[in-house]
Amino acid sequence: MSDRQSQFKQFLETFPQPLRSALQSILQNSGSLDARHCAAALQTAAMSAEDLMVKLLPAARLYARVPISDFEVGAIARARLANNPDEFSLFLGANIEFAGQSLSQTIHAEQTAVVNAWQQGAAQIDAIAVSAAPCGRCRQFLYELDRRQSLTVFIQKADGNGYSAEQLSDLLPQAFGGQDLSVDDGWMSSRRSLPKLNLKTFSDDSRVHEALAAAARTYAPYTRNLAGCAIQVDHQKIYTGAYVENAAFNPSLSPLHAALICMNMDGLAIGATITRAILVEKPTSISQRGVCKLLLESVAPDIRLEYYEIR
Repeated sequence: MSDRQSQFKQFLETFPQPLRSALQSILQNSGSLDARHCAAALQTAAMSAEDLMVKLLPAARLYARVPISDFEVGAIARARLANNPDEFSLFLGANIEFAGQSLSQTIHAEQTAVVNAWQQGAAQIDAIAVSAAPCGRCRQFLYELDRRQSLTVFIQKADGNGYSAEQLSDLLPQAFGGQDLSVDDGWMSSRRSLPKLNLKTFSDDSRVHEALAAAARTYAPYTRNLAGCAIQVDHQKIYTGAYVENAAFNPSLSPLHAALICMNMDGLAIGATITRAILVEKPTSISQRGVCKLLLESVAPDIRLEYYEIR
């Protein structure tokens, strides 16, 4: 058991046994508490969803990887799922830093929580809780969501006791977003449909096709640069990620960033080895190849980035 897993166990012990049983599933579900366990937790603890989100922030912070700042931030996204909009699940996230890389490569906790929800099938995010007030970059990142106008942000107080509730629209006044660039449907809009994609060069490699499937989920209304990544860990497990754009450009996340989020949120153990990395994209006015190659050199310097283009 890793130190972080031990810390998670200690965190669970601060809750009564019935609630502890529901929360235990977080480790097995890629840093998420599904709708069934959310309902059980709320009923057992007789608390609101907002209170539960804030109480889970210490668990979210355990997923942080901060070799540069040593400053851990946790976030919890509350999301509705497409198959049952009347229920919600909670998705954890934490900041991830990359030693030796520029600070612009850093993934913030809010980004991790939202991408974790999106990758696991969330249809709508209506609230997010954070252990520290979101920075301007994260406010801009959240503003790309389709339901941004109704998004509530719960900010934990510095002493850990209580929280404030803010509307994203109040945290980002006079905001610049997709509407300023003639994009009506935001990220995670129910009106978007997935395109059918084909490779320029035939491949029967299932891993390549997993990256292609990830590319179909791309949110890139500003450049149409469809891009997906697949990373293989220890010659077995696969994590995929899709490219996510932002109207302000800089808060965008490469598909490799998204795949690394999935890898990081799949348990608290450290030491998994990346044995393969694949990028599939349709290059337009931009390409993900350079940034993915640079990031891969940081996390797996001996692994070559395999590259395929979409027709």
